[in-house]
Amino acid sequence: MTGIRRAAVIGAGFMGSMHAAILGRAPGCELAAIVDPNLDLARTVAARTSAAKTYASHEELLANEKLDLVSICTPDNLHLAPALAVAKQGVNLFIEKPIASTVEDARAIIAATEAAGVKLGVGYLLRFDPRYGRAKELIDEGKLGRPIHVYARRNSARTEGPKRYGGKLPLALHVTVHDVDLALWLLEGQEPVSVYAQQTDILLGKSGTQDSIAAIVRFSGGTVVNFESAWSLPSGTRHMIDARMEIIGEDGFVEVQCGDSGLHFADATRSQEIDTQHWPERGGAIGGDLREQLHAVLEWLDGADRPIASGRDALRSLELTLAMIRSAETGDVVRLG
Repeated sequence: MTGIRRAAVIGAGFMGSMHAAILGRAPGCELAAIVDPNLDLARTVAARTSAAKTYASHEELLANEKLDLVSICTPDNLHLAPALAVAKQGVNLFIEKPIASTVEDARAIIAATEAAGVKLGVGYLLRFDPRYGRAKELIDEGKLGRPIHVYARRNSARTEGPKRYGGKLPLALHVTVHDVDLALWLLEGQEPVSVYAQQTDILLGKSGTQDSIAAIVRFSGGTVVNFESAWSLPSGTRHMIDARMEIIGEDGFVEVQCGDSGLHFADATRSQEIDTQHWPERGGAIGGDLREQLHAVLEWLDGADRPIASGRDALRSLELTLAMIRSAETGDVVRLG
């Protein structure tokens, strides 16, 4: 790594606090500041990391700090303003997924970073799960032959996503978009041509979100992908996230099982699965896919080839996910391209 990278995190909530914790311990990185309009929250996060300073706005941050990287972990519909300001300052950007909540905002962010000549990465951490990573290698090596069908499932308990995000953005933009990015990444060279989706709001409609969404997407090479996402499983369900992916090809088959973390705890009042995959905590440090991703971002800034989702990758994921939502709302098949 070429020197010490100075980084800041904008947004001190669930994801921002973990970004701060990881960057604060990352080799070759100095976590300079945490930004949040709730300064008490920012100070609480800063106190648990190496961050020396806190600011209430990105304007204050950029007026006072010389930075190499800013990680934006605000709500998805609030990515645009800080992203444009950071890019204008000539600072590299990493944005938690999705890149934005609208195509217009996403395109504006991409245009700003390209005009400024800075790097833009988007946080699709499942690219750093070794199971999905190896599945992509098998496809790229030709072991499966031409992909025929993909099934992607990602279901979780109603006490997880809806508790944190319900009502802020659609289920598909919080959950399904992970698998959309994976499908586009795995099926590199193909483009989605049509999508049909249905969704339900029987349980969570009153809180402004959906129980589930199911979609069928046909790609230009003939591959069909079935997406299934829900965050309406009962609170007592065995798995935090019941996720899997199956890829059928002409010559082979790959199955990725992510439903069981392999670690459960129970006492007289509860039984719970403990995360060992995405952002597990051990000895006060956060590991897993998220740490792998953020460490890769720092290497990527120095020119290393890492599977970071680009702004244009993230735009494709956003467009397809929004097309799913549009189909689910109208009942129509949505044609793409």
